[in-house]
Amino acid sequence: MQFNMISRIVAATAAAIFLLPVATGCSTKTENRGDEVQADIEAAIMQGREAARVFVQSKWKDTTELQERLLEARAKQSTFTMAGKPHAAAAFDSAFVSTVRTVRPDVARELDKHPHK
Repeated sequence: MQFNMISRIVAATAAAIFLLPVATGCSTKTENRGDEVQADIEAAIMQGREAARVFVQSKWKDTTELQERLLEARAKQSTFTMAGKPHAAAAFDSAFVSTVRTVRPDVARELDKHPHK
């Protein structure tokens, strides 16, 4: 029962933090997007995957610690946003979500059930 509660909190928090920005979409085609170069986008993808791996491999003592992990990932993503690189930020989000879906489909199912919470 505790796992179910944690899964719901993960779903609600992660959806709120990560899924809404992904709606903007991203492309990983090699092209220059203004100030964003392919290297920025590729770095964002690698960082998003790594943040997701850390997130899904973590053991959380409570929901507060779980939310901290999600906020840590969000802070990494925000470096791209603050640098004026929205495509790289979207690439980070997309890589994070797709990695969570691949590695922890149970968490992904919960995210899919509550996409707007």
